[in-house]
Parts: sequence; structure tokens; C-alpha cells
Amino acid sequence: MKKLIVFGVLLEGKMGAFKDILVSLGKEGEALKVEEEYQKRKLTGPWGLEKLAELYKGFSKRKLKEMALNYCTENLRKGTRETIDELERRDFIIGAISSDPQFVMDALTEIIPLDFSEGTKLEFKKGIATGRIGRKIDRYIKVDILKEKKREYEIEKENVILIGDAITELPMVKEAGVFIAFDAREEEVEDIAKIIIRDEDLRKIFGYF
Repeated sequence: MKKLIVFGVLLEGKMGAFKDILVSLGKEGEALKVEEEYQKRKLTGPWGLEKLAELYKGFSKRKLKEMALNYCTENLRKGTRETIDELERRDFIIGAISSDPQFVMDALTEIIPLDFSEGTKLEFKKGIATGRIGRKIDRYIKVDILKEKKREYEIEKENVILIGDAITELPMVKEAGVFIAFDAREEEVEDIAKIIIRDEDLRKIFGYF
């Protein structure tokens, strides 16, 4: 019987890809302001994706794709390649669902073989970012996407493993049989997890399933 594993921890970075790439684009001050406000609001619900999208206005899709590929290569979590190889060998469906931009998730799939990778789609016109969002993926929309993937691959809840490190993954927990808090950034994540791994090497997950 096939199993589905969904990751939210494949990349490491200072503030997450959405904001880290803005820093590389010369928008550090603006990104830090959004991050500061998000940290104040994050326990009450989603906030900030529209603000981040505005900061990308005027940048070309081509440039962003190139930057995303470099970012993913440099910030791929330790042990990720080996972990994905082993999961493929075990015949898992492997995916990633994130609020990060889709151009980042697309770059990620160029580096590692994922069956799907879903992210927030920025709007582009004539190859230039408009500063608006075409499709937003916040913590609640992640749940809908996970439900869709379960139906698509005909996988029951008990055969879904969710691996995350942030509260934005928590709404998806009810759709998974097992939730693993991996190198979690917030104690709220560990409070709800069945399994807690305090390590930076993704291969450590294999001690638990």
C-alpha cells in the first residue's frame, strides 16, 4: 500500500525563502519589517504574504528563477538528497507544500525528485512580477491541497506522514496519520507532534517509520 509523505522542512534559511530572496534583491529592510510583524501575529493566523508579494514588484521571472535555483542549492537541508532517494526506494509519494513562492518550489524539484511541490504563485505580466498574488497558499489552504493530493493518489489518512517545523503546518495535522516535528522553531509545533526530532539531518526520520 502506497504512503504519502509531505515535507515543510526541505530548505534551511534565515527567514524562509520568500524573505531570504528579497534580502538578496536588496530589500532586506522591508523584508525584516514584514518578518517582525509576522512574528507578532503568527499565533493568531496567516499574515504577510501579500506584503511580501508587493516587494517583488518589477523583478523578472527569469531572474527570480535563477536566484531560486541558487538559493535551493545552497540551503537544501542536510541529508535531503539521501532521504528522498530512500523514500523513492520505499515507493513513497513525495511532496512539499509551502507558502514560499512557486518559483522556489519549482527550483526545488529541479534539484530533488518530488512528485509534487505546491507554493504561492506570484502574478507576472510579460515576465515581470506585478506585486500581486495569483494563488495564495497560507496555512489553511495547505489543508485543502493535502486533501486534494490524498484523493488524487487515493491515500488514506493513516498512510500520510507530515514533517514540519512551523505552526503553518499545524492545520494539516488532522489530515495526516503521523506528524513529525523536525528541528521545530516553535514549541507549539512540538506540543502537537507525535514524534519530535531535534536534529538538522533529515535522515534521522528513518528511525521512526
